[in-house]
Amino acid sequence: MLGKIHFYFGIIAVIIFLLTGQYMHHNFGHLKDMELMNRALFRAGHLYILLFGLINISLGTHFKISEIIFIKRVQQFGSTIIFMATFLVIYGFFTELPTEQIERPLTRNSLYLILFGVSVHGLISLIKKNKI
Repeated sequence: MLGKIHFYFGIIAVIIFLLTGQYMHHNFGHLKDMELMNRALFRAGHLYILLFGLINISLGTHFKISEIIFIKRVQQFGSTIIFMATFLVIYGFFTELPTEQIERPLTRNSLYLILFGVSVHGLISLIKKNKI
């Protein structure tokens, strides 16, 4: 079930990616006249949404929940972190841009969270393969 949630959540994130592209086009003239740093930050935030959506889709297509309760709980924890990171990067896209500063704490934290969540799932996958 968690795999399906990741899969469909990822599809929603990719749709949000498409919609944020339309948002940039209609509200900011597709960033044509925007200062270069703001333009780069907007595009990076936009692409992060796609990346996080694709991570969710990928995880959803290969996810297998463990029957061992402890490992199952760790998988659920990793998934929760990934969901939180995805919400945070989308929220950061709308609240941190455009800006005159290069620092974007919400986006930075979402990147740390996605790294952590994916690492948790990767380690669990290794443990399950090697049956440590």
